[in-house]
Order: sequence, then structure tokens, then C-alpha cells
Amino acid sequence: MVRFGIYLPQTDVDYEDVREVALESERLGFDSVWLSDHLQPPGGDPRGELLECWTTLSALAEATKKIRLGTLVLCNLFRNPSLLAKMAATLDQISGGRLEFGIGSGWHRAESIAYGIPFPSATERIQQLQEALEVIVRIWVEERPSFRGRYYSISEAYCNPRPVQKPHPPIWIGTMVGKKRMLKTVAKYADGWTISSVFLPTAEEYSSMYRDLARYCSKASRRIRYYALGVGCIIAEDESRVKEKALQFQPARLYLEDREYIQPRIEGTPEQCIQKLGAYTKLGVTHLLLNFPDIRTLEPLQLFAKTVMPALT
Repeated sequence: MVRFGIYLPQTDVDYEDVREVALESERLGFDSVWLSDHLQPPGGDPRGELLECWTTLSALAEATKKIRLGTLVLCNLFRNPSLLAKMAATLDQISGGRLEFGIGSGWHRAESIAYGIPFPSATERIQQLQEALEVIVRIWVEERPSFRGRYYSISEAYCNPRPVQKPHPPIWIGTMVGKKRMLKTVAKYADGWTISSVFLPTAEEYSSMYRDLARYCSKASRRIRYYALGVGCIIAEDESRVKEKALQFQPARLYLEDREYIQPRIEGTPEQCIQKLGAYTKLGVTHLLLNFPDIRTLEPLQLFAKTVMPALT
């Protein structure tokens, strides 16, 4: 069964806006809401307002009752993994076992430099992520967890109370694209794989990455339970309104490794969105995580829940 999640607004909003969208998403039957983990807006003016991921999610754990709460995705560079494991266990307790633990190696060099956080090579960042996951899982599941690695070490790092979810909250690893090193990391450690909404692969590209990941999972003797696609989305009742929205809400521009990327997205009427998104669910996507630029109006949430969700469920 396909599940539907919502990217919550974080830029140039106050907490009440975020809370309202989360509560409406819960009321409409969406499965999950997600926050990204950045210190500055990843696109546009770095002086813009941005709510921090973990503290906002903690507040939402109290405000909501049943919708699942996800991080899409935590930047491993920002927090020591032993501390992060403790934070996640506590949030899983507060939320009654609703945490979706998404994490990645980090990609936004500019904010790391601005905040004085070391930003090593891609190879080293991935190695750090792998060690961090070793630490996090041990802290969650072992009675007296200890580990000594190249980057991180723990010694009898007791974690009580432990997470509500057993053996631990679902681990999602987020990738921009299906590069070999990250897919191997997903195969070894993750319960779920998600592609960022920054890059929307074609159905053919996704199918190729899916096959690559399946091959790595086979070698690791593991299986991935969840496959998510982050999707920028404009939806409206008719094509003229779709065009109006597309002009009003220009796609985000992001800078990665000194290159500019324009965020791709799906645009259309409910019928067109059903057709376009259905192409991915037929390839094995289990979670569609939607990023509506006009989400604060609540209109796209309501229209999507009424028309698209029933058709794809």
C-alpha cells in the first residue's frame, strides 16, 4: 500500500504555521510529516528565516496524536551520533513510537562553513555516516554498547529509556541520486531509502537505481522495506490554475558542489498527478513525500487527499 507524507514548511514561517499544516495533514489522513535538517535556507538568501529540525519536531510530537514524524534527512555532520541516538530515543518516547529516523551524509557545504562545522570529502562523509549508524544502532539495541572507530567511539553508553519501537525506529537513508557508495550504505544499514525532492529521476532512472540497490541488498543479505520518493508538486483543479500556480511559485534553486540545480517537480490536475505519480508506485515506490510550494494555504493538501490519495492507495 502506498503511503503519503508531507514536507512541512520551514522557511520564512513561524511555528504556528508549521503546526497548522501538521494538524491538517493528520486530519486528512496523511501518514507522515517531515522536516529537513538545515541551519540556513538551502536555496535563496542564507539570511532567510529557517526553523531548526529537531526542536520543531519535538514540539510537533506533543501537538499531534497519530501522524508519524520524520527527518528528511538529518545531517550527520551536525551532531555526535551518540547524542543523536539519545535524542531520537527520547523523541520516540515522547511521540509514543512515531519517529521515522532519516539521516544522510550532508551535502550543503556553504552552511557548514558558515557555522564552523568541518566539511570533509564525499568519501569521508559517507564513512562517517556508516560509523555513526553503527554507534546509533548499538546504543538503541545493546545493553552495554561500546564501539571504537576511526571517527566515533563509545564506552558503555547506556540508553534508558530506549526507543518505543522495536528493535528501533525505522532508519531512512536519504540520497540525492543513486551513487554507488551511498546505495551500498543504504543496503547495509537502512530500513528505507528516500530520494530527495531536489532531484526527481525519470521512471527509467529510478528503475535502474532500484535494481542497483536490490543487487547490493542481496550481497549484504538484507532487504529494504520502504522506498520513498520526495516530490515537488503543484496541483490544481484545472490546467489554467496549474499554470497560474507554476508561474506564481517558481521552482527552488539550490547550489551543490558549485553547480546550480533547479528543483524538478510534478505539475498537473488531479488526474495528471495520479498518472505521473502512479508511474513510480508501479516501480516499487512505497512512500510519496510531497512538497507543495503553496502548502500554507492548505488547499493542495485538501485537494490531493480528496482526489489523488484514494486513486493510488
